[in-house]
Amino acid sequence: MKTREFCSDAEVRELVAAFEAAEIAPSQFTHAAHMATALWYLADSPALGVASERMRAALLRFTAHHGVNVYHETLTTFWMRLLDHLAANQYRDLPLWRRINLIVTRWGGSGAVETHYSPELIHSRLAREQWVPPDRLALSF
Repeated sequence: MKTREFCSDAEVRELVAAFEAAEIAPSQFTHAAHMATALWYLADSPALGVASERMRAALLRFTAHHGVNVYHETLTTFWMRLLDHLAANQYRDLPLWRRINLIVTRWGGSGAVETHYSPELIHSRLAREQWVPPDRLALSF
């Protein structure tokens, strides 16, 4: 199953279904796969809040199923907000799978988080447990 470099919306749908059913190993659910799933939820939901709650709930089910405690509220909220902004303002006329590929290629690194958050804050227990605004650069989205 593909987790990046998609060729169709069906491939993205397959990834999302495997994630939701916890049929993909945590090691396979990479940052690119997280981004693809988040962009799918954003495209499939009426609003950012709905997509964010869907992502949060699915991540918590997935991590609980696999017995890993890696959920991070600030990172999830940050990425959902950033991806919503990008999806609304870039590549809007392209098929979803192509949009996902371009956004993951451009934004898939850690630079966006590092621009907005100090390592101390983003690695803190508080940031893991609840939304914490950036301490380096305020969000414009």
